[in-house]
Amino acid sequence: MTAGVTQAIGISAASYTQSASAPAIANSATIATNVTCTRVAPAGAVTGLILAAGVFPGQLLTVVNESAALSTITFAASGTSRVADGVLSIIAGLTARTFVWNASTSLWYPCK
Repeated sequence: MTAGVTQAIGISAASYTQSASAPAIANSATIATNVTCTRVAPAGAVTGLILAAGVFPGQLLTVVNESAALSTITFAASGTSRVADGVLSIIAGLTARTFVWNASTSLWYPCK
């Protein structure tokens, strides 16, 4: 780029999708990754969750936990969940976490 010149980056809203509903997930459930923002609403704390494999390298995915604060989401170990930090990745209710897909390691890495 030339000094003093800015470049506009066009981003289409069609590139960003959110799941239409927030299903009540249970222990060991698999969370879909075919959208940009996936909503979930566990009835209570759930464990052993899995993120489906990414669609393309560098894909971003935000998981939104719409349930009460104590309804935490805890992923399974990384070899099962596809989440790099596995059981250390906990999403409290009323919060969200964004992940990036690394196709080389086949893991989702939390953006912190």
